[in-house]
Amino acid sequence: MSGLLVGGLKIAFLALLWLFIALVARVVRTDLMPAPAKSAAAPGPPATEPGGGPNPKRRGRQPAQAQLVVLDGPGRGDSVPLRGEVVVGRGDDATLDVADDYASSHHARFYRDAESWIVADQGSTNGTIVNGLRIGRPTRVGNGDVVKIGRTSLRVDEP
Repeated sequence: MSGLLVGGLKIAFLALLWLFIALVARVVRTDLMPAPAKSAAAPGPPATEPGGGPNPKRRGRQPAQAQLVVLDGPGRGDSVPLRGEVVVGRGDDATLDVADDYASSHHARFYRDAESWIVADQGSTNGTIVNGLRIGRPTRVGNGDVVKIGRTSLRVDEP
């Protein structure tokens, strides 16, 4: 091989190595740094119901309302009402905060469309699993479906 070809291969290898390092740093930064705070004008579900109703961060079952119940992992037995949008993860601003080292700060999001509840992975490192299958796009979930986030298993309970 000529010296020019060897030099070109060395440069290409170094460029790929630096690209790999940059991608790893981005994943680590995304997983460790909290998401930026939402602006006051950003739309989203209210923190409490009108009239001083229950706070969605409060744990415990409430009859006749869909719930997200922690089956296994840290926080076993905790639950949160499925209402509006529910974000699950390690972040302080998550609706259901799980103390799981394998969960991202904003791991998955539950929301409702006209037909049913939908779970969407939020670009987490370890992925979101619904009934044993890793999901790559928003997926419908219903009563009894099990969603695994890191080492934490959650069940959707609908009345």
